Amino acid sequence: MKNKPTPRSKYYMGWLLVLFDLPTDTKAERREASRFRNALLDSGFLMLQYSVYAKNAVSAEKKNSVIHNLKIISPTTGNVQCLFITDAQWGNIVTISAAEVKKKRQIDKTTTIGEQLQFW
Repeated sequence: MKNKPTPRSKYYMGWLLVLFDLPTDTKAERREASRFRNALLDSGFLMLQYSVYAKNAVSAEKKNSVIHNLKIISPTTGNVQCLFITDAQWGNIVTISAAEVKKKRQIDKTTTIGEQLQFW
């Protein structure tokens, strides 16, 4: 028999990710997409990317309540997907930013080249 995570466990609490792809071809569609993004922010979601938002869900009941509210505010076009990840999984997120990658690609001009390397 599996042990059920305790309410204070990092495997019980987690984050609800909302990922969406909404049409923005017409002015009305752009307005509806903006309304949805603003509604997410007003509901306490954090914007991770332009169409990826996250909110802490401290219990299964809270997660279900948030999903119920998302169904109410979701646009009638496009796709909205919800994914729950545990706090432990959230803690393992690796973020790679463009600025970080660019910095690593720059040549360090302060180092000296050893004699062997200069020869080649």
